[in-house]
Amino acid sequence: MTQPIQYSLSISNVNAHLAEVAVHVPSPAAGALSVAMPSWTPGSYLMREFARHVQQFGAVDQTGERLAWRKTARGVWEISVPEGTAEVVVTYTLYAHDLSPRCNHVTDEHAFFNGASAFMFVMGAEGRSCTLDIECPFPDWKIYTALPNQEGTTFPLCTGRFVATDYDHFIDCPILLGAHEVLAFPAAGTTHRFVFAGEAPVPTEQLALDIPPLVQATADLFDGDIPYDSYLHIVLHTESMRGGLEHRNSAALLFPRNHWVAEHGYEDFLALVSHEHFHAWNVKRIRPQVLGPFDYLNEGYTRALWVMEGVTCYYESVLLLRAGLVTEERFLELLAKRIADLRQIPGRRLHSLEDASFDAWIKLYRRDESSDNTSVSYYLKGEVVACLLDLHIRAVTDGAKSLDDMMKRLWARYRAEGTGYPEEAFQGWLEDIAGASLDAFFDKFVRGTEEPDYDEHLAPFGLRLEAVDHDPDKAYLGISTREIGDALMAVDKIRRGSPAEAAGVYPADQIVALDGLKLDRKTQDGLLRRYRPGSESELHVFRRGKLVSVKVRFGSPPVDKYAIVAAESPSAEAESARRRWLGI
Repeated sequence: MTQPIQYSLSISNVNAHLAEVAVHVPSPAAGALSVAMPSWTPGSYLMREFARHVQQFGAVDQTGERLAWRKTARGVWEISVPEGTAEVVVTYTLYAHDLSPRCNHVTDEHAFFNGASAFMFVMGAEGRSCTLDIECPFPDWKIYTALPNQEGTTFPLCTGRFVATDYDHFIDCPILLGAHEVLAFPAAGTTHRFVFAGEAPVPTEQLALDIPPLVQATADLFDGDIPYDSYLHIVLHTESMRGGLEHRNSAALLFPRNHWVAEHGYEDFLALVSHEHFHAWNVKRIRPQVLGPFDYLNEGYTRALWVMEGVTCYYESVLLLRAGLVTEERFLELLAKRIADLRQIPGRRLHSLEDASFDAWIKLYRRDESSDNTSVSYYLKGEVVACLLDLHIRAVTDGAKSLDDMMKRLWARYRAEGTGYPEEAFQGWLEDIAGASLDAFFDKFVRGTEEPDYDEHLAPFGLRLEAVDHDPDKAYLGISTREIGDALMAVDKIRRGSPAEAAGVYPADQIVALDGLKLDRKTQDGLLRRYRPGSESELHVFRRGKLVSVKVRFGSPPVDKYAIVAAESPSAEAESARRRWLGI
């Protein structure tokens, strides 16, 4: 029987944010043994080069004798293993001060580790089982993770050996250390736990009431099938950052501590939970073939990230509605906002959903001042297109089928085969469900960049899209700004085709005055009210330290807010279709 690869983790210096990792490789073959640190983490498609956080790499045999080694690639170390070596022990120090669900963060309040950014793997041995021993730096700290414990002791743990079936499983369970509040309750026949790191006004009693119907609504979508026995939500409170990363039976979430009491803040947390939890089916199990088993050193290109993330974004809100956590009116309000947000991005007309998915590695996580003009997020556009796809299927089948049926079909296939799906089959399977060709839809909105006619898709449901609070007489330049100190604003982004672009305003220009009058955050609203579309003005800016005068002609602003409202005199069929879609 092949012995497991044994890992150990300890915190060597809290204030320096350092952790120590040891990897024990039993019975290595003589010759060259290579270990590697992943370059990216599943669920976040960017080459993050986690090896940059590695210090003091070393390797010894079972007697402590040093072994020769050399780096052969950006995150690969090759160790020379003599004949007769019973064990190789790899050690390294890990710098951990990146508060992100994708990375590692060690402080005197907590220590968080994402497996892909913390633990090297033995190349060629990714299928071997793994064990992990963890040493906490303080006596009152405990261990919170979804990794199973070898001794069968209960959660959370102070000490213990954790086990994983293989490396993929091992790094798919984030780890939190500290002394934190735990909320646990049953949901759809499983146990859900929330661990909250950092003080915040968390409404735990309300969460215990609201999460179970959300879990049940998600399970119902997949015919009651839940792929885990228990689920762990690790919540790291922040000042302003928000986000999450999915795992097979857990999720790591960042949430602003004061957002709990903000308008719609609690709803926003439920949406974040809904999104990452849905990934337990869509992404962690239902996935394109290229995304599992993983190549941790190279990009995994796919044109289907819009299915993985955009469809998940759509169901994030759908499931809140089905669970009774948002109203029909709020659901439509959120959908209208997504449409408005998408229509503010000129790049939607240049960058298709398939291309946005394929280009994730070089575009989505590497944004600059031109990103909105040249590209689009497969999250945002994917959500809107997923909704239109659902409406289209419902319309052509007279409500007999929906996008739900596709998710059920993908899930049944995964349960039967346990592998990723060939992404070129996706459209065909949808056409089987719709009973009609979807070439036109995919050519326009998935492979192409055509602007949807939203009313055409909403009309069969007795709805239409309406502009709200639009003032065409408001002066508009088409720039966004950021503050520089107390007195200046700098141009952050310039919208493609805007008056500012036509006039020759550049990103990073520091705004000084408009027609000789000071223009800053405090004065801009009052000053801009003097102008109307068509007005000409002189804008003074500092550009690379030089004062520059730019002649601008104000334009009329695009619509930036929409509502989805009832159509005039909708038919009984449309009313029935709307009720079936919204589940009311």
